[in-house]
Amino acid sequence: MERIASRLLERINGFSDEHGVCGMLVGSAARDTWVSGEHDIDLFILFPESTERERLEIVGLLIAGSVLSDAERIEERYAEHPYLHGVVNGYGVDVVPCFNIRDPSKIKSAVDRTPHHNSFVREEISGLEGDVRLTKQFLKRAGIYGSELKIHGFSGYLAELLIIHFRSFMNLVRDAVDWKPGEVIDIKGHGARAHENPLVVVDPTDPGRNVAAALSLDNMCRFIDSARNFLEDPKIEFFFKAHQTPPELGEIRELLHKRGSVLIGVQFQKPDVVDDILYPQLEKMERSTKKLFKMHDFRIINTGSIVSKKNIYIIFELFDRELPSVKKHIGPPVWARADAERFKAKYHEKKTLSQIYIKNGRYVIEIERRYRTPGPLLREELSKCGLGKDLRDAIREQKFQILSKEELLTKSDHEVRIFIHQLLTHNDP
Repeated sequence: MERIASRLLERINGFSDEHGVCGMLVGSAARDTWVSGEHDIDLFILFPESTERERLEIVGLLIAGSVLSDAERIEERYAEHPYLHGVVNGYGVDVVPCFNIRDPSKIKSAVDRTPHHNSFVREEISGLEGDVRLTKQFLKRAGIYGSELKIHGFSGYLAELLIIHFRSFMNLVRDAVDWKPGEVIDIKGHGARAHENPLVVVDPTDPGRNVAAALSLDNMCRFIDSARNFLEDPKIEFFFKAHQTPPELGEIRELLHKRGSVLIGVQFQKPDVVDDILYPQLEKMERSTKKLFKMHDFRIINTGSIVSKKNIYIIFELFDRELPSVKKHIGPPVWARADAERFKAKYHEKKTLSQIYIKNGRYVIEIERRYRTPGPLLREELSKCGLGKDLRDAIREQKFQILSKEELLTKSDHEVRIFIHQLLTHNDP
């Protein structure tokens, strides 16, 4: 890793005279906090602070392309501005242009903080690298490592700051068992603003920033729970997952039989977008679909989504296989005269299952339900839900499938069966 990184850094620095840039190795590889099995090298191209943004983007990509000239493959990715990702000798390499900002509280793009993070951690982490690795592995095993929108967990930088603050993995977990939402950690004691996140870790290089802003409440609580369980019974399984064979088809069928619930799924083609665009849209789609079910009286037990190489699956476990034909429709309060008259006029000549009557001060009528089973509801109404642009395009014109329990269980995407087992049992994140 060091040999490859040094070679690529030399290529960046070769553009110093022409463009005034310098290269910097950042991330866990630079701080010696990387965990075995991680093959990531993060290289930054630092441009003078006075550089125009357009020049940084154009020249930055040209330099990055030259640096990765012998990469096995290259793709352009986008954070706040474009950068290149390549694979060199099996290592994933990001080459990212940024501004060499002197004051990190006055950054010109989000990635400009990273060199300052790198410098702070390198100065403070000496002798604690092993504890960072323990922390990262503990978080990985709990399924809460990574600040990307797919996970909403702990970033590597956050793990490093926690160890710098608590000075060891054991001190961290002993403290975490008593955390509550609103916990604040400020290494430098220079926090400049209030934050409403579950965990607040003030960035030592920027007093206005919360390094833990991406962490969800549930993932903070999973860390607290894992810390308590570990201290009660410390064992290697808190760091490494024991080998498990995938659940057999009969095992999942038996589980569903015991639960007496209904399983239904939506499958559509995965759009070609990066994860940080895809997963927020997927969360929005899940929320909209759950709202659709609730609106039509279907009760949800569990829901989740899985992204495979080619497809996306959103899977629902419902209480109800079929609803009765009758649906109770609640109208306006009697004293809202104008609304009441419109309600009565609307249902006066319609074919209904009851007369209009009054209950708890409101008009009520029993009508025939439009959707008695979840399949037709999804088929006809899903495309009308609030969906992100890319997912809306993916399912437009009925380009999606409604999958029954058996269709889900026999999918060729092997991980779907594993995911269903986890969805039903909540066993293993």
